[in-house]
Amino acid sequence: MSQEANKRSDENEKKTFADLLTLFIVKFRFVLLGILVAGILAIVAVGVVSSMNEKAVKAGLTEVDKITDEYATLKFSETTDTAKEDELIAKAQAVADKNGPVVVKVRANILVAEIQYGRKNYEAARAAWLAAAEADKKSYTFGLCNYQCGICSDELGDYDNAVAYLNAAAESEDFADVPRALFNIGRIEESRGNYEKAAETYKKLFADYPSDQWATLAKSRLISLSVDGKAN
Repeated sequence: MSQEANKRSDENEKKTFADLLTLFIVKFRFVLLGILVAGILAIVAVGVVSSMNEKAVKAGLTEVDKITDEYATLKFSETTDTAKEDELIAKAQAVADKNGPVVVKVRANILVAEIQYGRKNYEAARAAWLAAAEADKKSYTFGLCNYQCGICSDELGDYDNAVAYLNAAAESEDFADVPRALFNIGRIEESRGNYEKAAETYKKLFADYPSDQWATLAKSRLISLSVDGKAN
């Protein structure tokens, strides 16, 4: 085949492809338009949802801050107003129970927990701390909330759960007070006669955080347990 014939053949193939593409676009123009419109609407929807979520977060946190300010004012007044505290708990719980942004649910539950803990209602406080932890397991608040669940459990004499929650806090990546959690685990184990477990926890604390004040206390407890012949 000559070069000219090859050239004409290529041109015909290109023309044929172009014609087929044109026919395809014309035939399915409404479908393609629908896909394009759907894509644009999806982008717009994401923007609207993002804007709405931002507004919801701002509104929710403003509401929680208002309740927090009321509680702070009540505490600074140095008067006991159980009815007012009940009202504030109900307000915070209502915010926590809404199907709103996660950060708002966490903050509202934490506020409920703090008020209940201040009233020494440790069971209710633990439930609220746990709700806050479960609401966002990826937040830095997860470790803090588990720690507080551990403290409440300790107050309730529920030592198995106290150790479990404190361990969860200590293992949380973003928890900033791991040494304190470990020391409390050791203290609880020691208080219920699990001296070897207590010693093991104290040793871990001292090994991982040798310069921390809780490590200093842990070393002191290790010496005491050793002198009393309760642990090696």
